[in-house]
Amino acid sequence: MAAKAKPLTLSEAERAIYIDFEGTAVDPPSLLGVLSYGGNRRHFVQYVMEEELWPAADAKSPDHGGNCRPATWADLAEVRRQAETENRRVFAWSTHEATALEEHVPDEDDKKWFAANVENARLNAKAWKKANHPDVVFKKDPKYPYAGRHQLHKYFKLIDYPVPKAFGPGNAAQRIRYVREMLNRRGGDYLALTGTAKGKWTKALKHNWYDCDGLRTLILVCAADLETRSADG
Repeated sequence: MAAKAKPLTLSEAERAIYIDFEGTAVDPPSLLGVLSYGGNRRHFVQYVMEEELWPAADAKSPDHGGNCRPATWADLAEVRRQAETENRRVFAWSTHEATALEEHVPDEDDKKWFAANVENARLNAKAWKKANHPDVVFKKDPKYPYAGRHQLHKYFKLIDYPVPKAFGPGNAAQRIRYVREMLNRRGGDYLALTGTAKGKWTKALKHNWYDCDGLRTLILVCAADLETRSADG
């Protein structure tokens, strides 16, 4: 039987935590974006777990106007603590985040928690699409056959969520790889990087932000629609 999304209220969607990994296909994820709101106050942090990228994370820390933080996989347990202490649900697009967290966080209890509690937002989005856009048929992108038909950026178009082309899909991995290689060549000195390399890092981080914020926007739409249909029905 196909998996189904759990019931979701608009209030839960507003308070939920939204997470998104970035990295290259062959390596463990390099960074995790984590977005939540407390009322109108936004909290967004980008945990950079890849040690080779820590100099780049320092350069984009809150002290320098960014959202990055050099981190270890153990630090990601903070997401669990926030979810538990503040009674928040956690959403990611697909099962990738839950699988990677289960694989890489060191604590066994944290592994089990992430595997059980990171929800696949794609299930919510597919149910919403079926109810509201049954005529829209997604096709596999030949450029990214591994990604399947239901890619996040396709749903962004359905809800008119704008993402500048520079921060769209398909480039984050090569940008991260480029910055990693340049840092290795420059002895880990971020200030010694070229403007091109720094720009690629900035764009990779912005892409991550749009994925997190867009995912939240999409799930808010899904939850609001579900409440409306429940009230009508």
